[in-house]
Amino acid sequence: MGKLVAAILGILFIPVVFIPAAASTRTQDPAPASVEGIPPRLLDAYTRAAAALAGMEPQCTGMRWQVLAGIGKIESSLLAGHDIDAAGDVSPPMIGPRLDGSGVGGNTTPHRDTDGGRFDGDTEYDRAVGPNQHLPSGWDTFGADGNGDGKKNPHNVYDSALASARELCLSAGSGGVDFTDRDQLADALFRYNRSHDYVTDVLAAIKEFDTAPRTPRGPAGSRAGAKAARWALKQVGKPYIWGGTGPTGFDCSGLTMKAWAAAGVDLPRVTTEQFRAGPRVSLNELRPGDLLFYDTGGPGGAPAHMTMYVGGGEMVNAPSSGKKIRVDPVDHAYYAPKFMGAVRPG
Repeated sequence: MGKLVAAILGILFIPVVFIPAAASTRTQDPAPASVEGIPPRLLDAYTRAAAALAGMEPQCTGMRWQVLAGIGKIESSLLAGHDIDAAGDVSPPMIGPRLDGSGVGGNTTPHRDTDGGRFDGDTEYDRAVGPNQHLPSGWDTFGADGNGDGKKNPHNVYDSALASARELCLSAGSGGVDFTDRDQLADALFRYNRSHDYVTDVLAAIKEFDTAPRTPRGPAGSRAGAKAARWALKQVGKPYIWGGTGPTGFDCSGLTMKAWAAAGVDLPRVTTEQFRAGPRVSLNELRPGDLLFYDTGGPGGAPAHMTMYVGGGEMVNAPSSGKKIRVDPVDHAYYAPKFMGAVRPG
């Protein structure tokens, strides 16, 4: 059963239009076609919620489906044993233990009924409900219509996912959240559920999804490119080290050089030379293993930074000193305006 979601802050409900899967674009749906361990519709819900948040709340950046999936894994075991229909409704409904203060599920504070049993079937005490375990007392403020059917239902995967994204963002107040910053992400998770153990568990789950076997959308790409992308994903969480070529840490070009070396392809050492190491490809043609280059104003001239595309609208990024290798969306708010071009090695 899921853990208790923390106290809810009041916010205004902002509807989002549900976009059928056939109409999705890379920006709207920056996720793989499938990820091991996540039901397809649940993955779609997390993907759409992450994309919707960027348009709804511009003060919050870097939300990714892995964050919402990490919460879902800890809260409801990603709905193992439950079915999800085409509209996203879950059966049987995911309902947590009675929050009567008895200690079950980690709850020691009684939560008297606030919804008349509407969502949890309990008219005496509240229970956390839905894939990401929302409290009925907070649903009127955080509840969301993630599938555009005119309803806000915590037992719908699209509604639950969008409500979680909004809470993580808006609980920070007007300052917003950069979800690519580990400390800000950890703070947002703590506000979601005020348990340090919970934060540790969710961060570990996010890291698992960052490196989980996945099937990318669009063209599959070459075997060498796929192998390079898989190798790069395994380095997520290691530190950025200026001049680093592994194994304990990497800089941006050191990471891509070693990833392609693991696939049997030799690349030059530095970013400016790797920019000339293969034919140019457009963003619409990206395949796993392709290299993306950016003019970030470094001392060596442009391009000064690079990443590797790994499929599903995402890239492995060794960002800068003091940070760790991570997975970012290709349309990241910081990098996208600085994009110079993409290259396909091999």
